[in-house]
Amino acid sequence: ETLTGRGYRIDEVPGEGYRLLETPAMLDGCDIRTALAGTLLGKEIYTFGKITSTNDVAIALARGGAVEGTLVVAEEQTRGRGRQGRGWHSPPGTGLWFSIVLRPAFEAADCSVISLAVALGIARVLRGSYAVKAQLKWPNDVMVNGRKICGILTEGEFIGNKVSFIVVGIGLNVLTGAKEFPREIRDIATSLKIESPGVTGRTQVLADVLESIESEYDRLCTRGFEEIRQEILEHSFLIGRLIKVVTGDGEVDGIAHDIDRMGALIVRKDNGSLERIIAGDVVRVI
Repeated sequence: ETLTGRGYRIDEVPGEGYRLLETPAMLDGCDIRTALAGTLLGKEIYTFGKITSTNDVAIALARGGAVEGTLVVAEEQTRGRGRQGRGWHSPPGTGLWFSIVLRPAFEAADCSVISLAVALGIARVLRGSYAVKAQLKWPNDVMVNGRKICGILTEGEFIGNKVSFIVVGIGLNVLTGAKEFPREIRDIATSLKIESPGVTGRTQVLADVLESIESEYDRLCTRGFEEIRQEILEHSFLIGRLIKVVTGDGEVDGIAHDIDRMGALIVRKDNGSLERIIAGDVVRVI
């Protein structure tokens, strides 16, 4: 009766038992936990209908002592955000809007590589399990056919130069139809449903993504960024292409040449010199 009240369709045959016919469209913590095979991410799960931002909740939980691997999932965000305070379109029932709490034994200067490791995990599972040619756009996006399918926002707090916690917020478009995106992003966004039409649900996608992220995070923590850097370069959307990057100091034009051992983007400018960019937005790719 409790499950039926939550939207599950259950067939009862007197004297024989029950059969599950359909699970609800909404993401459910029990379903997520059942689908997960990992041991870290999803250790604690908080699910919400409508909230401002999963990062807001995850940060509050982290400050309160939430364990590493805590997962916050929402059906809808009213103030979902990306880098530089940009909004993130996150309507109900269409995507995966979630945040995870991490507590790596890193120094503050080493944390820039976390977004890249998470992006690699997402790209790997999209390529492997869903036959989608996903690529990484430095520093925090996953692209398919030149359009953004996933954005990542990493926020954290530090004690001195040591990490207190890192919260990684992820927005992955799953079931959004081509005409359901707002007009202003319709030409630059895509979804798993568009790129892999057989996808009909979100719970298993979330479980697959979390397990892949956990694998890459484990490699990063135990073996270091160099262990995964070559794969990031191989799946890069930028390397070898002419780009424009906006930084706090101005604009940089050139060829995306490399991503170094600290996660910085190396750009070869027209005069042949190399410029190392720690933080910035790539606003043009040719």
